[in-house]
Amino acid sequence: MKKCSFLFFLTALIFLTFSCKKKEITPAYLVLTEDDFKDCIENDLVKFNKVHEKNTLAPYDDEGYAAIRQQHFRDVLVSLNGKSLGYWRLPCRIPLLPNYSSINNIRIIPCVRVPGISLTAVPYYFLEPTPKELFLEIEKGKEYRKSDLSDLKYEYVAGVDFPLLETFSKSYPPFKPHDTIKFPTPMNVIPDAELGKNVGVITLEDSVSFFNVVTSFFNLSGSGVRHFWEMHYKCESGEMTTYLNFQNTSTGVFQQDLIVFPATSTWKKAYIDLTDVISRASESAYSVSICLGIRGYKSGGAKKATFYFDNIKIISMYAPY
Repeated sequence: MKKCSFLFFLTALIFLTFSCKKKEITPAYLVLTEDDFKDCIENDLVKFNKVHEKNTLAPYDDEGYAAIRQQHFRDVLVSLNGKSLGYWRLPCRIPLLPNYSSINNIRIIPCVRVPGISLTAVPYYFLEPTPKELFLEIEKGKEYRKSDLSDLKYEYVAGVDFPLLETFSKSYPPFKPHDTIKFPTPMNVIPDAELGKNVGVITLEDSVSFFNVVTSFFNLSGSGVRHFWEMHYKCESGEMTTYLNFQNTSTGVFQQDLIVFPATSTWKKAYIDLTDVISRASESAYSVSICLGIRGYKSGGAKKATFYFDNIKIISMYAPY
């Protein structure tokens, strides 16, 4: 009996010894920064125009395509061998735990943050990586950067369209006063030394404390289409609110406020997701007629407020998701 107990104890001890032995897993790391995505969209105007030749404003010139390529990505969505590693704020150092003896498929999707709708990053669905499949042999403990990823670039999906694109290259701006009697302050076009190009500008000074400007009406496709309003802007000593005006043959014009932007002394990039508001307004119709609107006012106590605008665009794509 004692011999059987001893053998049982010895067998259990051996089993526990081997079963509790920890498997060593040393990750590799993927290191990414904001600079990696400052000029990440493929710069080939001829190819872009060929792919998008049926779109609203094609063909584009160099200035138009430069505006289209201007983005500010501060987040990424990373997956490894089809498994999501989550959203990461740039700069970041992402641990990778693959099968180190194989070639690993890495996918990196630039993301944006949409104010007022989501506190988390949203994949920028309008882009796809090129090459579409990216494979890398990973060694444990080693750091990898975007420069190790076969010159990874991005290109716009073939179905992407730009129903509106304003680069302020012309002397007249796209926005006009909404009411020339109540809010007569105009938008002007001036050269900007910081950007080295023309921009739109609205100045509030003296007794003028408020402006309200709108574009002309244009049509956007209705439900089943993703729409973003993108804008490069700067508000010195003033706040502004973006909104849409909808034109309906039965109910007339109605307004939908969107996002409030606080004062900033540096240029910012705004991404406003219009998908849901356009879908609701269209009520499953093929298209809806809208105009973009911006209201602004001086911050409390400010004697002068200046609002700058550049690269205002609407980007649209049928949503296959």
